[in-house]
Amino acid sequence: MRRPVLTGAAALALGVAAFGAGQILSPSLSTAQQIKTEAPKAAAMLPGFADLVERVSPAVVSLEVVAVAAEEGPSADDLEGMPPQWRRFFEQMPNQRGNQARPREQRGGGSGFFITSTGYIVTNNHVVEKAKEITATLKDGRELKATVVGRDERTDLAVLKVEGGSFPYVQFAPEARVRVGDWVVAIGNPFGLGGTATAGIVSALGRDIRGEGNIADFIQIDAPINPGNSGGPTFDMSGRVIGVNTAIFSRSGGNVGIGFAIPASLADRTTKQIIEQGKVTYGWLGVLIQDVSREMADSFGLGSDVKGALIANVTPGAPAAKAGLKRGDVVLAFNGQKIEGSADLTRRVGQTRVGEVVRLDVVGAKGVRRTVPVTITARPTEQQLTQADPVPGADAAQPASAADNALGLSVGPLSAQARTRLRLPANEAGVLILEVDPDSRAAERGIRAGDAILTANDQEVRSAEELDAAIEAARAAGRSFIGLFVQSQSGGGGFVPLPLEAASKPEPKK
Repeated sequence: MRRPVLTGAAALALGVAAFGAGQILSPSLSTAQQIKTEAPKAAAMLPGFADLVERVSPAVVSLEVVAVAAEEGPSADDLEGMPPQWRRFFEQMPNQRGNQARPREQRGGGSGFFITSTGYIVTNNHVVEKAKEITATLKDGRELKATVVGRDERTDLAVLKVEGGSFPYVQFAPEARVRVGDWVVAIGNPFGLGGTATAGIVSALGRDIRGEGNIADFIQIDAPINPGNSGGPTFDMSGRVIGVNTAIFSRSGGNVGIGFAIPASLADRTTKQIIEQGKVTYGWLGVLIQDVSREMADSFGLGSDVKGALIANVTPGAPAAKAGLKRGDVVLAFNGQKIEGSADLTRRVGQTRVGEVVRLDVVGAKGVRRTVPVTITARPTEQQLTQADPVPGADAAQPASAADNALGLSVGPLSAQARTRLRLPANEAGVLILEVDPDSRAAERGIRAGDAILTANDQEVRSAEELDAAIEAARAAGRSFIGLFVQSQSGGGGFVPLPLEAASKPEPKK
């Protein structure tokens, strides 16, 4: 458990402060300035929320969803491991023979809110993605059948439509300047209880909670939200929608004061596209990217404070390939605005209009900086992108010749079978990793036998000798790390920095 550790650290910190206060905080030894205290202003006192809730709550609806899910019987492997009497029982069950799926109904709930008087409702994609029937319950008790206009998995947003008119509605505030500490109110349908209002503050901005492919920089709030609040609005004190509640962080499934909302700027843009087109179109660059760590920056000879997105792979024929971008380039800025990391670049590209020409400030692995114009195209479907990804396959036959190196790796030439398994073209440079010292830094960082090293410090390697030469060149240049591009046997690839220390093995654990 983490709590005892934190508690102990806190106690230790308090002990140091108590014993060292006379010396550390002495005015004669410190140039720090005390933060002035101010009496609370009237507007800063605890507010009342009743008028706000009364005004906006008629626009919020509770959603009841009926979905169809496939109920699968035991698999052949499951049956094989059962005692004979249990195996016969499951084999003779109706609709289970042959591992056939039996459809069954599932009921769930969520929240939503009107954004037009004509019946358009915003909610989360995960609330309605498998729905065969949706009922929206209004504050006045009316129950209306809703249909799905369109859904978007990347933002987890969906738009519904109910028949009728003159519905009370609220509006997004895409230009609102949300600040940490602002009061917010969340209204929704937690646990199916119906319209429920909770209040809190904005805890943080720009949260990345979904990793690769994330298109939203989420707002973190501590207004209590629970299962069933998904798709409901988060309001500021003016009654404007600043976010759409979408997720919570919890070990128990209930509220612990950490909730996340999709920002209004993204929700407004996404829902408008769904209403107008029935779908959402995203900009696409056609690169696989990763963050630039300090170690990676060192291996490329860049400053330790460099931030950006490191290009690990370029899709053939994609906008990036046509613009001349290549593996090992680091994108530092997008249309003159600094890139903080891979998630930042993903969001900026995704939110760019198709056909727009953008300027990327790029530095190559050799330190040459350049500005590259790129014409953004429409992002392919998830299915098309998945089909283009490398997939694992059969083990490759090991070549006869191999050589160990200072990184704790035994490498040899890439066979035709290994290239097929790793989805590498015949003209792609690289060496196959045959063995990995289990005590090496390479093993610690996930490099495995069967992977391939394609480049070392942006230099193509085709043999163990060329890899050794790249290691020595990095050492001669005074670098502490060498950057390897590793094509993984489990699919995909990326840059891995390895230390160039005299001993490749980590220090023994104490």
